[in-house]
Amino acid sequence: MYNYIDFSQFKADEFLVYLRKSRSDDPLLSVEEVLARHEAMLDEWAEKNLGEKIPEKNKFREVVSGETIADRPEIQTILKKIESPKIKAVLIVEVQRLSRGDLEDAGRIIKLFRFTNTLVVTPPKAYDLHDEYDRDSFERELKRGNEFLSYVTKIMGRGKEISVLNEGNFIGSVAPYGYDKSWIKDGKKKCPTLAINEEEANVVRMIFDMYVNKDMGTPNIAHALDALHIPPRKGEHWSQATIKDIISNVHYIGMVKWNCRKTVRVVEDSEVIKTRPRKGEYAISEGRHEAIISEELFNAAQNKRSKNPRNRKTTNIVNPLAGILYCKCGKAMQMKHYKANGREYYSFACYDQVHCGTGSSAYKVMIEAVSNILRQSIADFEIRIKNDTGDSVKIHENLIKTLEKKLKDINARELAQWEAQANPDPSMRMPSDIFRQLNERLQKEKADVQEALHEAYETIPESVDYVEKVQTFREALDALLDPERSAKEKNRLLKDCIDRIDYNREKPVRLRKEKGVKKGEQFTEVGGKWTNPDIQLEVTLRV
Repeated sequence: MYNYIDFSQFKADEFLVYLRKSRSDDPLLSVEEVLARHEAMLDEWAEKNLGEKIPEKNKFREVVSGETIADRPEIQTILKKIESPKIKAVLIVEVQRLSRGDLEDAGRIIKLFRFTNTLVVTPPKAYDLHDEYDRDSFERELKRGNEFLSYVTKIMGRGKEISVLNEGNFIGSVAPYGYDKSWIKDGKKKCPTLAINEEEANVVRMIFDMYVNKDMGTPNIAHALDALHIPPRKGEHWSQATIKDIISNVHYIGMVKWNCRKTVRVVEDSEVIKTRPRKGEYAISEGRHEAIISEELFNAAQNKRSKNPRNRKTTNIVNPLAGILYCKCGKAMQMKHYKANGREYYSFACYDQVHCGTGSSAYKVMIEAVSNILRQSIADFEIRIKNDTGDSVKIHENLIKTLEKKLKDINARELAQWEAQANPDPSMRMPSDIFRQLNERLQKEKADVQEALHEAYETIPESVDYVEKVQTFREALDALLDPERSAKEKNRLLKDCIDRIDYNREKPVRLRKEKGVKKGEQFTEVGGKWTNPDIQLEVTLRV
């Protein structure tokens, strides 16, 4: 039953269609087949209730899998489009298609549909989230979907564990370098496994040989492969990280692993995020695939890695800008330590400086630059404190409250009009022509209020306690300049002030010094002076 919703008043282009495959669908059908079936079902509903199909431009097909809104680009587009007063409803097969993620996502969906006055329409039922009963019913349907997802995830996880540890299957999405994904028959079953890619496997053997027998480090191995013009699978150059992953990968001795990088949810900067941390221990079992190297060679590589002090894990932070400072190429900046003429020096350089081409920066220069950023921010905050009356946020909040009340009143009037028009007593029923005139005026008024409300939500001024910000930034500045404070403490305080710093600096070059040669031209032999380009920083503050 549709509560006073006459779909004949709607146009097809006022609807959006959202299509997504769910784990409850037939597993034997492809994503395309499932979406095609659902689209046919919704087309049939639209033709029956709206007189025509929803236009193609208003249809959105989610082909990627993802539990949350953040993982699904099409639902993000839908939620953006319903902000327009032109969109009146979203048509879906069932409520759970919108969200089978966490309750935070469900709450966001309910809020957006409610305050944009957008209907959620399924073939059996339509939901007006301004209506308390519809909202409760909608929430129950979403909850059912969340419970189902949790159950299915547990079952699938157990099935994958058995597939790997008991059967030796490879269930990863990407085959390790040196292998291709393959399938073999085990009785009537097709089992996923790995097949040796001989061209890449020879490179794997070369890496282990260089590391163990030729005693080369991972940076030199990466440079050697680049010099031989052997391309990695991704990118243009080999990295130390890729070499380390290959050296420590048990797949190369014919084993499979389980729960090596389990997805977990952690809180970071007041946000719950998904991460896949590397675990020190994980389950391994004999795989179905052939080994590329011997177990003896692999163990020798692990023994060498364990003796390398750089591979010993430590939680001690020595870089005060860790997780804050990044090169223009996107990679993290490392703090490097070196000795010259009996003295110790520190600098910041890109993790991939060899290929990136960005010049390094002396530690003192970088710390002074960050200190100046903090000083300037403190000065800006103090100016804001003097000039801010504190009224702007209150005024905006009152505006939103007024508009929300207005929209509520309009919805009440709309309901009253429909009830009057649908009165079973003909003598008390509102004439159709009068109803149509009143409804048209009301819909225009509603659209204007909705648009104003959307704009008000989008332009809410931030309520910032600048007095508190001054204190926070001063604490970070004092710590940064205090040689007695630990790098860990400095890093913690800086992260309260700065989200990210993007760094750029041209590499210094020698200048010609011969007579008759224009000053500034590059000098290719020893003897000229070095240029000293300035560092350039783009800073994102936490305000």
